[in-house]
Amino acid sequence: MVTIRNSYLAIFSIAIFFVSCGNEVFIDNDVAYENSHWDVKDKYVLSFDQLDTVSNYNFFITLRNTEDYPYRNIYVFLTTVFPNGKSIRDTIDCPLANYQGKWLGKGFGGVYDNRIIYMHKRRFPLPGEYKIVMEQAMRVEELPGITNVGIRIEKAL
Repeated sequence: MVTIRNSYLAIFSIAIFFVSCGNEVFIDNDVAYENSHWDVKDKYVLSFDQLDTVSNYNFFITLRNTEDYPYRNIYVFLTTVFPNGKSIRDTIDCPLANYQGKWLGKGFGGVYDNRIIYMHKRRFPLPGEYKIVMEQAMRVEELPGITNVGIRIEKAL
């Protein structure tokens, strides 16, 4: 009986070790739209200070949608303003459903969380304050079925 208990303890300890060894979250921030509509005028803005220019980071767009979202994907404009005032603007295609219409995000009850990577193992080039601005780029005034938009940045292993 003692060996079985030790086996369970060893398996539990290993499981805890693997669960705790994920990427360290630097930023996980979003905004909720109570009416589940993302208007073209609604810009998500995130400002933060970064001093670490040595470590690598993974950058994600986070989106939460309902089954009311009428498209398979969503395009977003992402503008990054660097501490020196320079900026870059990207257009990013974020898939939310496959070609058969099955939602790709995690969720249930008609609400799905999506984490779309847009930069993998990148460094911040300068120390200082960064600003990220995200806008919907779908050529319609109002997108139904989008409840949350945000940015997640994790320290890469």
